[in-house]
Amino acid sequence: MPEARRWPTLSIRASVIIGIALAVIIPTVALWKMEERWTRQAQEPLVAQNRQAVLGLMTADLVTPLWTMDESAMLYRLQRGLMEPSVNSLRLTENRPLSKPVELSKTGAVVGQGVLYRAEVLHEGERLGELEIWFDPQQIEHALAERRTGTIQLAALQVLLSGLVLVVILTRRLLGPIQRLKQQASQMASRGTVVPTEWNRRDELGELGSHLNDVHTQVAELFDQLEGQKAELQRMALQDTLTDLPNRALFTELARASVAAAHRDGKCLALLFIDLDRFKPVNDTYGHAAGDALLMTLAKRLRAVVRSSDVVARLSGDEFTVLLHDASQWDQVSATADRVLKELEMPVHLPVGDISVSASIGVAFYPADASDHETLVSYADTAMYAAKNLGGSRTSFFREEFNHQLQAALQLEAEMRQALERNEFVLHYQPLVDARSGALLGCEALIRWQHPIRGLLSPFHFIPAAEQCGLISELGAWTIRSACQQIARWKEAGLQVGTVAVNVSALEFRHHRLLDTLTTAIAASGVRPGELEIELTESVLMTDIQTTQLIIERLHALGLPLSVDDFGTGYSSLSYLKHLRPAKLKIDRSFVKDLPGEEGDQVLVRAIVQLAHSLGIKVVAEGVETEAQQAFLRDIGCEILQGYLISRPQDAKGFEAFARRVSNTLVDA
Repeated sequence: MPEARRWPTLSIRASVIIGIALAVIIPTVALWKMEERWTRQAQEPLVAQNRQAVLGLMTADLVTPLWTMDESAMLYRLQRGLMEPSVNSLRLTENRPLSKPVELSKTGAVVGQGVLYRAEVLHEGERLGELEIWFDPQQIEHALAERRTGTIQLAALQVLLSGLVLVVILTRRLLGPIQRLKQQASQMASRGTVVPTEWNRRDELGELGSHLNDVHTQVAELFDQLEGQKAELQRMALQDTLTDLPNRALFTELARASVAAAHRDGKCLALLFIDLDRFKPVNDTYGHAAGDALLMTLAKRLRAVVRSSDVVARLSGDEFTVLLHDASQWDQVSATADRVLKELEMPVHLPVGDISVSASIGVAFYPADASDHETLVSYADTAMYAAKNLGGSRTSFFREEFNHQLQAALQLEAEMRQALERNEFVLHYQPLVDARSGALLGCEALIRWQHPIRGLLSPFHFIPAAEQCGLISELGAWTIRSACQQIARWKEAGLQVGTVAVNVSALEFRHHRLLDTLTTAIAASGVRPGELEIELTESVLMTDIQTTQLIIERLHALGLPLSVDDFGTGYSSLSYLKHLRPAKLKIDRSFVKDLPGEEGDQVLVRAIVQLAHSLGIKVVAEGVETEAQQAFLRDIGCEILQGYLISRPQDAKGFEAFARRVSNTLVDA
């Protein structure tokens, strides 16, 4: 019978060395694998968060240069963003006609390779462009590779030190320390409380034990850091980072819980939806740092003016909410809203100076107005807009009729969008004639809506709604294109109509697409300098004069003269006339209607004419309806007349007929 195969006999020293070596290597490898897995799991959301943060910061950083069309600043911000270690390449596509995408990449990287993140660059809801960023797909692997090398080196050092110690000491002196080392190495894989193993020995085993204590402490600290980062991410997800108030997500959960508790206990809630008035000019004038400081101060005031049991949250931008518990008394809620208004209206002392804003507050009640938290927020928001439409700086309580008004506004917005698609808008033209000769000098293009049901609508029926819902820029662009196309048709027909004036609203004037729209329309229609004119109101010209002057200089570069509409009804000022030098001033019809009988109007109109002439500006009188008004205006030197006495606004064919009659009359004369 053959002898059974036996394993080779090892010496005690070799057995102990091998045993200790295995006891060190196996836990280290296990820890390495677990740590690598945990690190990967922890790093992946952090990397994604970091990438999203980089994208968000770059998108916010590009708003100003894209809005102002500052290419050097835009390129500088893109190059600065490319310096982010995790960014391989990026592409910026501007939402402007004829613009080309800007692509940048690091050395050795190719645009379009990597992990893609994209976001739109928005300014007040308007899309300025799209930013695409490709991140290093091996970002986490690189970090793990560095940690893997260190772990391997540490394990090798542990094995080496253990072997050296075991070579020079007796087995009976090693067994106890070996057992302690095995126990200590096993503890490294746990995430419990760190209990250091005391080592009084000064030999290699003692050093190794102390070193393992340090490694255990470092691993525990790493886990603590990861837990802290996780807690911070959770806090950021539920708390507004600027004001430390609950954000929209947390407020939604708190509101849902409050409504459920109120329903269970038979109690009432009141929701105050707060929107700051005139906050945007603070950012535009003093900068976003001042705006942030203002928001932080106002948030503290809101928190201080209500009870500790009430919920104060920041939803977005300059919007806040206050959820009042046990709000069964209407007068108490009203008093609280008044206190909030007074606190918010108090000046805020900042390094740039004292800043004052007001607020519009909408209030809705549970269960009197709404039966769930979403409807409660919606109704309070609707009431807030009602307060803002009344001039702001006030409180408005929700009423059912607000819903009807909101639905009507939404219906009108939808109909206007369809009208743009179906080409239901038309232009009418009101002539401007020479006050002495009656010669046709031009016309004013006035938009009308040929509604399929309500008939022909004047601008008063839809322009305010278009401004509120953001369609005014599209209507303005349509007006400019249509006016330029009509000028081209008249020129092709050999009809001389003079200058066609187009009204531009305040929102449209400061829109970054205005100059692009004008440039494209002029080039496509072949409009020459002096054939198209831009009309603006005084309020537009008096807001941010430096920016206004820059835009007007660009308009002049396109060959477009400027006319000031409704002069005398706004902020009449010698200063802006001196700086901007418009080609024409249009006296508002309110000063013309009682001429020549009203002595006060005579004095004002004479003064306007003399002022304009002294500055070399022509004067247009609007609303001329009687021959007596015509005679008076002609005698005091008003050069141009416009009104029903000359002609009502007419469609293109009617205006053409008028222009030919005037031309024939002058020839016969």
